[in-house]
Amino acid sequence: MRQHRGEEGVSEVVAAVLLVGLTVLGVAIVAAIFLSSSQPEEIPHAAIVAGNRSGYLALTHEGGDSLKVGEYRIYAGTGNELQDVTDKFTVPPDGMWSIGETLVYNGPVPERVIVVSRGTETILSEPTFVWGGKVFDPDPVVPGEPGEPGDPEEKEPIDIIIEENVFVYGSAFKFGGANANAPNATVVITGGLNTNNLNGGAFLNVSNFYFGGNVNLDGGSASLGSEEMPGIIYVNGDLVLWEGGRNIYGDVYVDGDFRLKDAKIHGDVYVNGDLTLGNTPWIAENAHIYYTGKLKTPEHYDDYYATNIVAKCIHQATVPKRDMPDFEFPSAKSPEWYDTHDYKQTLTSTKKVYAPSYTASGSASNIIVVAHDGDISVGGGGTTVTGVLFAPKGSVTFSGNSFEGVVIARDGFFISSGGTKVTFKNIQEYISDPEDYPF
Repeated sequence: MRQHRGEEGVSEVVAAVLLVGLTVLGVAIVAAIFLSSSQPEEIPHAAIVAGNRSGYLALTHEGGDSLKVGEYRIYAGTGNELQDVTDKFTVPPDGMWSIGETLVYNGPVPERVIVVSRGTETILSEPTFVWGGKVFDPDPVVPGEPGEPGDPEEKEPIDIIIEENVFVYGSAFKFGGANANAPNATVVITGGLNTNNLNGGAFLNVSNFYFGGNVNLDGGSASLGSEEMPGIIYVNGDLVLWEGGRNIYGDVYVDGDFRLKDAKIHGDVYVNGDLTLGNTPWIAENAHIYYTGKLKTPEHYDDYYATNIVAKCIHQATVPKRDMPDFEFPSAKSPEWYDTHDYKQTLTSTKKVYAPSYTASGSASNIIVVAHDGDISVGGGGTTVTGVLFAPKGSVTFSGNSFEGVVIARDGFFISSGGTKVTFKNIQEYISDPEDYPF
């Protein structure tokens, strides 16, 4: 989520959002609604610009009166179903939402947002901000009145896998290949990541990463994140980016300490802990590092370091936080289901396998392999494999030239060949009818 960047930084960010054609709409505060016969206090007027910041809703104060914390509420949702999400937005450091300051929403991007002053007395947005160009009629009711939403429907694991474009889901990830090409896709690793897990020169062109443990990259230059479609990188632990001039694209959320030396940081970093800087990091012009703990810098640094690195590191009482995706690991269906859907013990003309474990060499296209009680190992020198590999109780290993598809493996996904190229394809590319999903 986005915190205060200063007036100049916010203007540049908003300009950039406009240039790439993302939805940015101005919200003008224009009206007052009287609830009693007494004359209300003077109503603040402000211009609020809304934008999509790496998949997050950001509201930037572009002009007018400052808005004091506690005297405004922010509601978000879909259509008429809005709820109070004020506490999910970042808080201005000085308690006043002033010109140039951005509040960022720590939650899924809503379709619609309204801002209300002094409880339900004044709807500050007119017309109501509409996310993504959608128009709702009639206007939403103020939350608390009829129309307030109930609890959201719980989604099945497969629904989340599809919606989030989950490319790899498992407890470990070892990538000895050259590059992984999965912009707009998500890798969920319930464990951590270290230098030995990656080819030193690999580029993991994946928009979103979730790590359930520490990430320690100290050596090599393996990069994380998508330059073309930057998303988020979440680390549920400490993050170390020390030796190695790697690129880190997208916004980074660290629920622990952060040690940074040689990496090139292209997005914002939010550290719920201490920040330690080495001699040679690079931070993009509009990027910042926000941290809640202590800052440790090299003993001696020059004006360039002070201006271009230290000045971009901002202490905050709190920082936006993310969580690991909250869904259970999908399980296999009954043996009878696979039997009636033409799954076999080995690859046949159906290209669908259901077996305790599975090992095969050679190329194969559009396959669906379910190893219900063990591991999957496919590929071999110079081979190409496409399809869906599902190991609910084991791991998946690929050793060929290229793999294209989806991997869901409880114990991890392992790429053993140095020149391997991996490309993400949504499961819908291989299975058109959701009733045929093998989970």
